[in-house]
Amino acid sequence: MTATAPHPPSPWPGSRHETEHRWQLDGARTLDDVVARLTALAAELRAAHAAGWVPAQPLRDGHLLATRPSRRARARDGVAVPPGEGQAPPLPGWRVRVVDEPPAPGDDVLDLGAVPRTPVVAWCPSGPRQVSGPGLAAGVLDELGRQVTAADAGERWWAVVPARVGPGRDLVADAVALRVHAVEDGALVRTTEALTFRHAADRVATLVDAAAAYERLARVAAAMAAAGGRLADSDDGLLTVRYGR
Repeated sequence: MTATAPHPPSPWPGSRHETEHRWQLDGARTLDDVVARLTALAAELRAAHAAGWVPAQPLRDGHLLATRPSRRARARDGVAVPPGEGQAPPLPGWRVRVVDEPPAPGDDVLDLGAVPRTPVVAWCPSGPRQVSGPGLAAGVLDELGRQVTAADAGERWWAVVPARVGPGRDLVADAVALRVHAVEDGALVRTTEALTFRHAADRVATLVDAAAAYERLARVAAAMAAAGGRLADSDDGLLTVRYGR
């Protein structure tokens, strides 16, 4: 079943709308600004969906090309609106980010002895094993083993650092430069995270699905703000969020 409306209001004029969802957040100053802009964009997409707009092709790299029937066709036939609230595209499984940057003069350097509140792992031929620190959540060692081989890890010890928001983990090698991490109260923590606006709605085929994707991103931005994050930069659809001083 579909609902019809003879003259639904539309946020866009005409019968063709093309835009790039890449730069709308570039002027944002805070994560609250980001949440407000993403929420407004989602509302615009939902209004366009209700007015009969449909993507001419799945969204990719922030590019949206949408069409709707001509004014004459809308006057004659009304506008069919597919039901549903929309569904954001599935998220990929959490990723391991390997951090192994040699220090330069003046860099802070990781000393695993200074982070007793951080889990530390090492690799044996059969996979990773925990050697110190608080116990890892179920399944984390298995996922580390799937994404990082013993050959890649070598004989070194690695700190396992969770994302501030979301399920991701960093593997940080002993004695590396601390450029996107810091030691706080005996734990190694992330100081920098990223939000990718430009690709948030990739592959969605309806405007309500795109709206759901941007609403999900808004919730992540709000969670980052609640965790103490602040917006440091926004450029070409990539947002950098920093924590701490």
